[in-house]
Amino acid sequence: MSDRIDRALKRVHRRELQNTTVEVFEPTETYTAGEGFSVAYPDVPDNRLDVRLSSPSATTDRDPGGTTGEIDAQISVPDDVDQEFTDMTDEQEAPVELRDTADGTRFEVESVTDPHNGLLRLDVTEVS
Repeated sequence: MSDRIDRALKRVHRRELQNTTVEVFEPTETYTAGEGFSVAYPDVPDNRLDVRLSSPSATTDRDPGGTTGEIDAQISVPDDVDQEFTDMTDEQEAPVELRDTADGTRFEVESVTDPHNGLLRLDVTEVS
């Protein structure tokens, strides 16, 4: 029964809930002795995804560190897309960047949450 619900939620998401398309830019990290790590993002996106972009909830959530997280938006994406999302909590990895194709706004993934409803929630901050 749970699989039927997951499939139904994904169908609804793909037909009704998505409101924009984002381009995904996966980082490349390099390490140079004496200089440390450097991160580069490609000029051409690695992937394009149809997603739901929304403002964060008005209620305050506490992040694992115990402080109130400040995010600019939340993005919902089906959990079965062929895309790995690195975030600010991944050690030794830079976060994935996303660009909203509607207005060109760039976002950096702060955290990825799996609420076990067929979708992943990406908390993102705007990159200038």
